[in-house]
Amino acid sequence: MDTKILTEMFSNLLHIGNKTNYWNPQMKSYIYGSNNGVHIIDLTQTVTQLDNVVTALAQYKADGKKILFVSTKLQAREAFVKLAEETGNYYVSEKWVPGLLTNFKTIKRRIATYLQLIKDSEGTGMDMLTKKERAGKMLELEKLDKAFKWVKEMKKTPDVIFVVDGEYESQAVKEANSLGLPVYAISNTNGNPYELTDAIPANTNSVKSLDYLAAALLNGIKTAKVTKTAAPKKAIEKKAPAKKAPAKKAPVKKEETVKTEEK
Repeated sequence: MDTKILTEMFSNLLHIGNKTNYWNPQMKSYIYGSNNGVHIIDLTQTVTQLDNVVTALAQYKADGKKILFVSTKLQAREAFVKLAEETGNYYVSEKWVPGLLTNFKTIKRRIATYLQLIKDSEGTGMDMLTKKERAGKMLELEKLDKAFKWVKEMKKTPDVIFVVDGEYESQAVKEANSLGLPVYAISNTNGNPYELTDAIPANTNSVKSLDYLAAALLNGIKTAKVTKTAAPKKAIEKKAPAKKAPAKKAPVKKEETVKTEEK
């Protein structure tokens, strides 16, 4: 394994887990040991898992699938917003709206209201309102802006979810699982990798750690060599040759018996 990568991860604090009394036994296989009451993450596994997740996300992108990056932790917002924007995907960075995945039909109506409010505020749609009514509309616009600004172009539920911290974003993980969507995450020592399609074991509390991972994911997704998955061809049903209908015979006319008069 490349010692340079391990050194970079170590210097960016990816190895620091949570306190030993705040952990999930499901993460045991990713833990190297502990020091001063803090778990130490096995960085050799972080390298492997990061490569696996990069390959998976790059393949989804190559296949035209849309990824929703969820990074509402303050430490992660800036780096993962950049990651989502530069890879052409959606993101949630302010707060998770309950039902964003499981109740998307209702959410779409709220997004439509939000878009209409934007249109009205930029045009003349609020000119006829009283000062109080206008203030109420602008307050609603501000509220909806925080919730839907970065998913306003999302016409359907995304194909894949990536969350910065599986435990912190547990509601997003739960909704994605209920719909059977692939879920990838960065998991600290208190996470549960069995709720995820795949996990990157790493420090989720440090800006340095999260910035490093976001940059690694961005570079990996952009440069990964993947082949676009061909869409499965539909089997052509072989139809039995049509049977020729028997030729219809012209109806036989009954000859009229002509009675000849006896002479």
